Amino acid sequence: MLELKSITKSFRDFKVLEDINITARPGEIYGLVGSNGCGKTTLLKHILQVYRQDSGEVYYKGEIVKEDSELFKDFYYVQDDLFFPFGSTLRTLFEYEKMFYENMSEEKFNKLIKFFSIDSDKKLSTMSKGQKKQAAFVLAMAANPKVLLLDEIVDGLDAVVRRKFWNVLIKEVQENNMIVIISSHALKELDNISDRVGIMHQGKIIKEENMESLRDNLKRIQFAVEGEYEDIQGENFKVLKTVKIGSVYFVTLEGKAEEFEQALREKYKVLIFSELAMNLEEIFITELGGTGYGIEEYDEE
Repeated sequence: MLELKSITKSFRDFKVLEDINITARPGEIYGLVGSNGCGKTTLLKHILQVYRQDSGEVYYKGEIVKEDSELFKDFYYVQDDLFFPFGSTLRTLFEYEKMFYENMSEEKFNKLIKFFSIDSDKKLSTMSKGQKKQAAFVLAMAANPKVLLLDEIVDGLDAVVRRKFWNVLIKEVQENNMIVIISSHALKELDNISDRVGIMHQGKIIKEENMESLRDNLKRIQFAVEGEYEDIQGENFKVLKTVKIGSVYFVTLEGKAEEFEQALREKYKVLIFSELAMNLEEIFITELGGTGYGIEEYDEE
């Protein structure tokens, strides 16, 4: 298990991370999402001790992770802004990394370059952004890490390659019991593959839950009533947002939908009522909206 406990970091007077607590478990994919500039990449670099936190600790298998720790032999990090040595190819990098990763698999490497149709002898400097992402991912998978950190890994990949990427990742997680943390803005795709999600804003984790619990707690309801509707509240539910489109109301609800429906029917004549599925993107917008982020309306005047 990988745990971050009370991680705090400031660069001069600017606090970039504040009391971060995260738990990522073997065999699970942890989706790290958040507003732009909230500190996701900085957080990943603290896990690797590229940056040293002002307070708090990173734990792996119950041990504190330090800059010179032997524990890092289990870690692999693919950053968003990729850098490859000048003139290198995927094949030469694979041979180089074999010296550092004892579980580097040539069989898996060859299988993956065939699966992704990558020319392993082509200079990486001549590849597109998407091809470089695939190359980095192939190296990561071939290394057979126990902890895999991915920063915006699907950025620049087309839909077909992204699907292949997720298929490989899910299979590897299941078969090798990996811990995976993915920082990404591809919320619709993380919705389908994440077991657990941490939502960041302004250097803080404002919500950390498994996907099933997130969906159970937040609900979206559409309904129509006779007359004009005014928000209602109850002991076991809370209306977070109400939008009216034509004669139909859309409510984002925290808590029990059945009790909201009962309270609604006690006060209004209900014409239609149905519960809609909430995806990760809607949950993300709702949670950040609770902090005041992105709630402004554009005024043309």
